[in-house]
Amino acid sequence: MRWTRLPLDRLLDVPIKDLGLTLEASPLQARLEELHAELERRSITFRPYAWLSTEWFTPDDATGFAIPFYLAHPRLVRLERTQMLEVEGATREGCMKVMRHEAAHAMDNAYGLRRRRRWREVFGRAGEPYRSSYTPDPNSRAYVQHLDYWYAQSHPLEDFAETFAVWLHPGSRWRKRYGGWTALNKLEFMHELMGIVGKEAPRRTTRRRE
Repeated sequence: MRWTRLPLDRLLDVPIKDLGLTLEASPLQARLEELHAELERRSITFRPYAWLSTEWFTPDDATGFAIPFYLAHPRLVRLERTQMLEVEGATREGCMKVMRHEAAHAMDNAYGLRRRRRWREVFGRAGEPYRSSYTPDPNSRAYVQHLDYWYAQSHPLEDFAETFAVWLHPGSRWRKRYGGWTALNKLEFMHELMGIVGKEAPRRTTRRRE
């Protein structure tokens, strides 16, 4: 890849489509396979797909998620860090944390989990508007702590995704970690819910890539 040798000012002028990046030819493929292995260990049939885009996100109703293109090459990771000072998902563990979170959104779309009455009782209304900003309570024990900035407190859908990510993480020992927390009830519900839907085939599957 000739662009890897370009100086910073010239590299910034290269269109993304001309970088020749693919998820399959990058270290991200191994991370996705690791995620699938974690789901298999939990006896979950669902396997989300992934693709390169401009940021981390899971489109509404899609059963896969997008990964920032710059994570596909170390030169671009360094470039992102010079521009933004931080790179979410640059390390293996950091990448897996976000993948588990996005996999939860994809699984919600695949099975329509938010429509279940018990889901709404535990996490709240999925249709609640996203706020442009939120003020978390760092001392709250009603939410798990997974991604930065107490992200589970930002919206019911994020509360669900963060809870799933903690539950899925191998060796998280969540029952001990959250013993005495109200959040433990959410984790116990997640364990029960995944035991029910995990063995079922997804009700919806997509292959689109935004």
